[in-house]
Amino acid sequence: MITIENSIHVNTLFLTWQSNKDRNERYLVGKLAKLDSGFEFSYLKETQDFNTAVAQGFLGYPAFPINKGSFTNNVLATFMKRLPPRSRRDFKKYLLNHDLPENFDGSDFDLITHTGIQLPSDGFDLIPALNEAVIPFDYLMELAGTRYYLKYDQIQTFNLGSSVELRCEDDNPYDCQAIAVYMNGLLIGYVNKLFCPTIRELMSRNLKCSLAKISGTQERPIIHVMLSVR
Repeated sequence: MITIENSIHVNTLFLTWQSNKDRNERYLVGKLAKLDSGFEFSYLKETQDFNTAVAQGFLGYPAFPINKGSFTNNVLATFMKRLPPRSRRDFKKYLLNHDLPENFDGSDFDLITHTGIQLPSDGFDLIPALNEAVIPFDYLMELAGTRYYLKYDQIQTFNLGSSVELRCEDDNPYDCQAIAVYMNGLLIGYVNKLFCPTIRELMSRNLKCSLAKISGTQERPIIHVMLSVR
């Protein structure tokens, strides 16, 4: 099992949303910022992603009315409700499931930076602004599009810890910033488009990527890789 050695530290997390009707696209709709005075959440209403999400049925995050401005009251606590409490007996198991050490002692903001807030009941998640990350860091990252290239039974044969290769696809017809992920010459998915610009810059450093976790269902196989930047 791969364990995160260097926690990721950022000041901004982005709220993403995916329609339950269409799992092909994830939209950047909001921002959770860590400030000296606390935490602030706001919607990214001036972006194309936000407007497209609204057209796809996005109604806002339940605790934060979409027609209002920024929010500062109990913002982090609201998102933390989607995670199990640290007092739970099996909390160490939760940490291990996210490749965090059992003795992880980071703040709630650090914790949610690594784990995100995904639940099977809706399409929300929080992802870090990787361009803010202090190097060195390790980040467990879910690949996009795996189900289009691999079957669930196929990924069950993969060896955790195997090295994977990141390949920039400048001529990709859908996204000139796209980064494909290969293992032993086999395409296993793509880097989340929201991370691609920053990861392209990080590829000039000592960056390693390895197969960290396989999960999902027959209909939707999921692969996580560990991104390690030194």
